[in-house]
Amino acid sequence: MEGPIAPHLSQRQLRHKECTPPLHVVLIAKTNVRPPARAHVVLFSSDLALAYAPLVTYDRLRCQIECNFRDAQQSWSLEDFMNVTPTGLTHAANLSLCLGTVADGLRADGQAREPDADDSVLDLKADCRGYK
Repeated sequence: MEGPIAPHLSQRQLRHKECTPPLHVVLIAKTNVRPPARAHVVLFSSDLALAYAPLVTYDRLRCQIECNFRDAQQSWSLEDFMNVTPTGLTHAANLSLCLGTVADGLRADGQAREPDADDSVLDLKADCRGYK
């Protein structure tokens, strides 16, 4: 029990009739005692050796990773990159996240010099164009 919520975890290797390799399936059922309600989460993985705890952790981080990647793509005009190969996708993801980290560092430096300034990525890009 976690307060009024009783979680129940179940994991199995299952096959679908149209999917050849087995999948690691984790079912999380949460039952709220007061008022009575029930919620289900189903997680799938192709890694059969992965325990349920890391799979749940990875799923929790997925939204944050996707939001960071989307923000980095939009901020640095990388949405025009059409990647269809695993190598191209890896390079685009690393580039966008690296540029996001660089931007955070530059914004921190700008706030150290001018504490009242709240520079956005667009401000950083304008400064770089001005220096160029």
